[in-house]
Amino acid sequence: MEETTKDLEGVVFSHEEVADGFRFLQIRIDGHLPCARPGQFVQIRPSRTTTTPFLRMPLSVSHVDRVGSTFGVLYDVVGPKTRALSDMNEGDRIDCLGPLGNPFPDVPDDARPVLVGGGIGVPPLLHLGTHLRSTGMDPILIVGARTAGKHLPLELLSPASEHVRLATDDGSLGHHGFVTDLLAQALKEEDKPVVYTCGPHPMMAAVASATESADVRCYSSLEEYMACGFGVCVGCVVERRTQANSPYDQFTRVCVDGPVYDATEIVW
Repeated sequence: MEETTKDLEGVVFSHEEVADGFRFLQIRIDGHLPCARPGQFVQIRPSRTTTTPFLRMPLSVSHVDRVGSTFGVLYDVVGPKTRALSDMNEGDRIDCLGPLGNPFPDVPDDARPVLVGGGIGVPPLLHLGTHLRSTGMDPILIVGARTAGKHLPLELLSPASEHVRLATDDGSLGHHGFVTDLLAQALKEEDKPVVYTCGPHPMMAAVASATESADVRCYSSLEEYMACGFGVCVGCVVERRTQANSPYDQFTRVCVDGPVYDATEIVW
């Protein structure tokens, strides 16, 4: 059942550092918890009473617990908004708007899902993989990071897949190289793969190129910055390969038309 977007106030349930600079924030919502589908995101702000930061922060949902009325997000501390968020403690009030955006499409029954993430682009894939496993599917999860210290711990990755394959740029953990190396191997192993990806733009562009060359369907969750989250500011546009039925011609607003797209649609 589709959930409508709601403006809610939550409470910090738990908040911890899980890798170098990466923090895992779980938020409890009083009353009914809108259930974000894999690929959707929320806009959050440390408190409704603060004006700094003035705009909410878009973060992909990584975990949902309907029983405990909590959901989780993962983020990297990189600027003033994430630093303000990192100062929050258990019990602090937090402003939440969501769920927003379009989710990942369903996986065909006869396909093998291959999830490819890089850096802080991994969270929506954790939600997707956990959901797929609950339906009886067996996804492969490929994760890349600059160094071993930037990889999320296995206790966060393993609920999404029994087949976690890691890569690092410096060779400090797993495969020494790019996620596309591991993706190429996975595509050779599977008869009917379908790829879902999220991460840095160059990584997703490489994944899109590799899957198009292999004639494999690929869906990308784009990470353009979304200031409003519901299409008003038009600050998160990307270019499509062909003109769409849109007031912005071949350009598309990631927050309302995405963030998930067929990778062949995008001008990388």
